[in-house]
Amino acid sequence: MRLTLYVFATFLLAGCTIENEESTLKVDHVNIWVQNPKYGKEKLEGIGFTSIPDSLCKVHAGQGTTGRYFYFLNAYLELIFIHNEEEFQRNVERNRKLDFVERANSPQNGFSPFSVALKMADYDKESIPFETVEYQQEWMGESNRIFAARNSKFNKVEPSLFVVYPEIEYDTFESMEDLSIIPEEYSMWREFYKHKNGAEKISKIRIHSNEVNHKSETVKMLKAIKEIELVEGEAYLM
Repeated sequence: MRLTLYVFATFLLAGCTIENEESTLKVDHVNIWVQNPKYGKEKLEGIGFTSIPDSLCKVHAGQGTTGRYFYFLNAYLELIFIHNEEEFQRNVERNRKLDFVERANSPQNGFSPFSVALKMADYDKESIPFETVEYQQEWMGESNRIFAARNSKFNKVEPSLFVVYPEIEYDTFESMEDLSIIPEEYSMWREFYKHKNGAEKISKIRIHSNEVNHKSETVKMLKAIKEIELVEGEAYLM
């Protein structure tokens, strides 16, 4: 079973596909900035999704954030939120060109709460098809960088975009049977891909936003990614 995710207080399922010109960029994972992660997590669990236990959720050292995670065979969903306010503010001071504050305080401030993490078929930072801002944090190690879209801080109706480096790309699987590749010492992680509602893969990410500038370089790029569909709407939905 494949699924489309919507977010608007609760999460609903639907099925839809569209054809776009193929892009060299693909979805690695999707973030939703939340202020009440327990509420969002319980809503998703209530419609049959399996979450990663809180005790196993990654803390973004130096960034002041953590997340609640839902794994699928081809991508994952993260409900990201501020974990340590002081650390978060120090990171914001060091990275004023990035949109952490704007997204963390969405949608009340008018910004979209959604972020899309992308990966490249053949990683080359010089080939990223939009203007970027370099981001480095201690949880990445000294030599690694994430490249975020420069206009994500200003184009509030667009989802925030960034490209991950190969070392942190999400491991994907073609089928549930392929989860056997996970070593036995980590076998418990296989259980987190099993959802009561039968969902296995994310087939379409439909992002609702208002006043989208379809001439924006980032919007043009998003529309070329087959997993993503941009839809005009009054409320921010996914």
